[in-house]
Amino acid sequence: MPNDYNGIAKFYDALSRIIYQRSIIKAQQFLIQFISNNDTVLLVGGGTGWILEEISKLKKQNILVVYVEKSSAMIDLAKKRKYGNINVKFINDAIENYDPATQFDIIFTPFLFDNFLEEKIQRVFSKLDLLLSQNGMWLYADFVNDKINKKYWQQFLLKTMYTFFKITTGIEAQELIDMRPYFSKAYQLISQQFFYSHFIQAIAYRKK
Repeated sequence: MPNDYNGIAKFYDALSRIIYQRSIIKAQQFLIQFISNNDTVLLVGGGTGWILEEISKLKKQNILVVYVEKSSAMIDLAKKRKYGNINVKFINDAIENYDPATQFDIIFTPFLFDNFLEEKIQRVFSKLDLLLSQNGMWLYADFVNDKINKKYWQQFLLKTMYTFFKITTGIEAQELIDMRPYFSKAYQLISQQFFYSHFIQAIAYRKK
């Protein structure tokens, strides 16, 4: 099964911190500041769920997080987190199969699209766009695809990363797709931060 993270769920966070230190954590911490009281949040690909504890620390009121994660092992780890002051609904399925009846105030996709071939990116992006309410926020974190000012160590790290995940998870993608054209048509960039020598980006977009 492609993109199956069950086998590496228990050591996924430790592995990412060995390679990227706290950059992946900081990117997501930067984004959750845009969550407000009474928001409904669709979190796609939340992994082990540590981000739920960070959202909980915001002390916001009446927050609902719908946590869509394909890996059952990741879901099991996420359920053990301490997030008592937010409501969380866990959906153990691929986002392609999730069909809610309502839209969301915020869509949060941390390191999601780097898993997909471009054909699936188009389908998933279009679906999520429909699920985000007008003037809603899309919180996007992922690696930077900089083919113009590329740094060779970044290209080497990307290639190594994709090779590793191809072996361990059966990841579909083998290259990083530039997501900027997808957001450029209907989204306004609100805030942006870079981490790990400009290799990791965190962007808050607002739907026009």
